[in-house]
Amino acid sequence: MKKVAIYARVSTDKQSTENQILALKEIAERSGYNIVQIYEDKGISGSKGREDRPALNQMMKDATHRKFELLMCWDISRLGRSVTHLIEIMNELNAIKIDMFFSQQSIDTQTSSGRMIFGIFSSLASFEREMIRERVVAGLDRAKKNGIKLGRPSSLNDGLKQAVLILKDKGVGVRETCRKLSIGCATYYKVVGNV
Repeated sequence: MKKVAIYARVSTDKQSTENQILALKEIAERSGYNIVQIYEDKGISGSKGREDRPALNQMMKDATHRKFELLMCWDISRLGRSVTHLIEIMNELNAIKIDMFFSQQSIDTQTSSGRMIFGIFSSLASFEREMIRERVVAGLDRAKKNGIKLGRPSSLNDGLKQAVLILKDKGVGVRETCRKLSIGCATYYKVVGNV
C-alpha cells in the first residue's frame, strides 16, 4: 500500500482546508493509498517561502526521510504561487523520488503524462532563470558602453601610486610596502607595472 501525505493550505484565517482534505482523502481511499500524514498551513500566503510555512517545511523534511512516497495536493497553487518557488519544491521532491498528485489539474507524476507536465514546468523555470541572466548581462553591457565603471570603487589614487613608487625607489620590499600602505600585492604590481 502506497504511503501518501496530503498538503493543504489556505491564505486567510477565515478559510478552511477541510474541503481540500476531504476531496484528497476520497481519492486516496479509492486508490487504496495509506495516508500517513496531513500537513496544513492556515492563513499563510502561497508566495511565502518554505521557512515561513511551517507545515510545508516539516513536510519537506519528512520527504527527505522518505516518510511518504506520494504527495497529494488539491490544487497546484496550494503548494506554491510563483513558478520559481513551485518548481524548486517540485524539483526537490522529484530528486528524492517522491511522486506528486494535483487533483484540480489532474497531474500525477506516477504517469507518463504527469512526468511530461513536470518536465514542462522544469523547462519553464530553466527558461525563466536564463531570461533573468540574459537581462542582467545586457544591463551590465549597456552600463559599460555608457562609461559606467562596474565593481567596487578603487582606492588607488595618485597619492597612493606615488607612495608605492617612492618606497620602491628606496628599496623597500613588496610585502613591507603593502603592509605600510595597507594595499594588496596585486595593487602594488599594478602600480609598478604601469610605470
